[in-house]
Amino acid sequence: MSSARITALRRLELFQSLPESGLARLTRNAVTLNLPRAADLFEQGEEPEFLHVLLEGGVQLLGGASDGRETVVEVVRPVDCFILAAVLSNEPYLMTARTLEPTRVLLIPATELRQQLAEDPQLALTLLATLSKQYRDMVRNIKNLKLRTAVQRLGCYLVSEFGNAATGTEVRLPIDKKLLASHLGMTPETLSRAFNALRSHGATVHGGNVTLTDPAALRALCQPDDLIDIVHPTAEAR
Repeated sequence: MSSARITALRRLELFQSLPESGLARLTRNAVTLNLPRAADLFEQGEEPEFLHVLLEGGVQLLGGASDGRETVVEVVRPVDCFILAAVLSNEPYLMTARTLEPTRVLLIPATELRQQLAEDPQLALTLLATLSKQYRDMVRNIKNLKLRTAVQRLGCYLVSEFGNAATGTEVRLPIDKKLLASHLGMTPETLSRAFNALRSHGATVHGGNVTLTDPAALRALCQPDDLIDIVHPTAEAR
């Protein structure tokens, strides 16, 4: 693999502590895919053949019902891997993976990953740490959905994404509103009403751009919680 790919993989906790020999072995038969927007990497119910590592772009993980309805379970940004639990247990995917934009993904053969896992205690420990993080993120998401109103969920999302931005700075939503609504467990109509409700609490929206006019008021309304929310780096102003 190129040095740039190795550097990218080292950003992922899963690979940070692996020695060069272990990483080389794990990725020796890996392939890289360049995919357009709205391409499916796999569908729920399929057997896992690869561990997918997102290098560039974005991927949404969708859960579907028998009547055709879909909901966004998670949005994945680089560098990250998905869906590790299905790969390790060799059980069908519970979600569909679809690209949000032009995307580059590294595919590591699942059978080789499981074989190396059985032989490499260091890899086992790093995989355990990665699974633990993903489990904790899932619990955070469930708490967010069950303990907060739609307005609070949206407010906490804005604080998480843009809370460190300077007051009055206009920032761009990282995903479109339809996807954001599904991600936050609400309809587009409910999302629109939630944005309207936040106008008097320090946040305004114009198209896909958001301005935090009073971050303190927004925090007072939605009450961010370190045991639920993850604060992301300040987004660049658009």
